[in-house]
Amino acid sequence: MEANRRSVRRWAVRTVCALSLGCTIVGPQTGGAQEPVPVRAEPASKDGVAGPWTIQAALYLWLPEVQGTVGARGATADVDVDFGNLFDLMGNGQLFASGGHVEVGYERFSFFLDAFGGTARPSSDVTVQRRPTLTGTADLTLNFAFFEFGPAYRVLDWPRGGPGRPIALDLLAGGRFMYFYQSITLRGSGGRLGRYGNATSEWVDPFVGGRFSVPLVGDLDVLFRGDIGGFGAGSQLAWNLIGGFQYALPWHPGGASTSLVAVYKALDFDYESGSGSDEIVTKLNLRGPALGLLVEF
Repeated sequence: MEANRRSVRRWAVRTVCALSLGCTIVGPQTGGAQEPVPVRAEPASKDGVAGPWTIQAALYLWLPEVQGTVGARGATADVDVDFGNLFDLMGNGQLFASGGHVEVGYERFSFFLDAFGGTARPSSDVTVQRRPTLTGTADLTLNFAFFEFGPAYRVLDWPRGGPGRPIALDLLAGGRFMYFYQSITLRGSGGRLGRYGNATSEWVDPFVGGRFSVPLVGDLDVLFRGDIGGFGAGSQLAWNLIGGFQYALPWHPGGASTSLVAVYKALDFDYESGSGSDEIVTKLNLRGPALGLLVEF
């Protein structure tokens, strides 16, 4: 499992670096900055001319697989929630994740705030660092919340003011506040409680990255966002990739534009703190489809 995470991490780092290099080569152009996942043309004012201000808001439902390792109070557990048991956990109320997005833009600049949170309560193989070392089965509780914030700058908006939606490319920078609660309940013989440990972690990972949007056909756009961060400030390394599609809907409540967004989101981070019996380990990869509704004014 660790080898697969390292392979995926190397691919993600190369993807984000390539995107960042592409943004640097393009250089600044005129344009407006918009949301980390969907990036669309600015809505027109009543006289048909696009205004300098934009406001976006979106809600998402996320169905993530969860894989990696967590540890608390001397107990370490492997986490492996894949699509084989994801829907069983959801049906039992043991897995849920959702998110939201708000962004305010003016001309080429914008400021965004994203939030995702959820819970997962799977069973897992666990190792307890004692003498001798104990192994067994444990019930896990993983509660998490991520808050991303920062500025965006549009470096490409082409064709600007032309017919249809432009090809858009933005640079991103910011921070990701991470909250994570984990508990490990080791089952003893006969199902009795053998050992219990829990821990709460909070940290902030800086990140840099980019995003782009390209019109495909009709009202359909392809979207991508990538960022990389951590750098030892919180996580040793953290990366985030989002790719998918955005479709403009024929609904305009209050003059706003609405869109359906369907993407695949992957977030990977490697965090450790403390030592010995106080060591906390949170090395996870969360990835899966997300579906959302975007409103833009």
